Amino acid sequence: MIFINQITKSYGPQLLFDAIGFQVNRGERIGIVGRNGHGKTTLFRLILGIETPDDGTIGIPDHYRIGALDQQLTFNQSTIVDQVAQVLPEAEKYDRWKAEKLLSGLGFQMTDFEKPPSDFSGGFQIRIKLAELLLSKPDLLLLDEPTNYLDITSLRWLEKFLQSWKSELMCVSHDQAF
Repeated sequence: MIFINQITKSYGPQLLFDAIGFQVNRGERIGIVGRNGHGKTTLFRLILGIETPDDGTIGIPDHYRIGALDQQLTFNQSTIVDQVAQVLPEAEKYDRWKAEKLLSGLGFQMTDFEKPPSDFSGGFQIRIKLAELLLSKPDLLLLDEPTNYLDITSLRWLEKFLQSWKSELMCVSHDQAF
């Protein structure tokens, strides 16, 4: 459970949040909507600790893992399946099929699994990072416009995957159907 308590955040004269507060309960799903520039991504950055509020507090329990799609596309493995599988816990380190299943759902073919991440376009590299994030199973999953780089088949797969997600989820999307 995360507590947002009386958060205020502004950039110069532009006030984004004025003493807002809420909590994210166990298993809760939250959709965030609003116009561009009204603080949706800033809220995620505050929760992640990338930015700090001008006032107020954010309470996150010890050992609570928050996962978000990193905008920095850095890869440290030689194949996409190894890149995704590296987040598996030690007890599951040989369960590469879990990485393959996620990659397949996101539009990769079996022949792609042994290719290096650099062989793929930026959109497919985002999908690699998305698979890595989903496989890491954070306590809170923050998704900021996750549908931007997905085709209709991958989008439907992601929708089904997230319907079975057991942990907390916060999502920003301009796709009303999603």
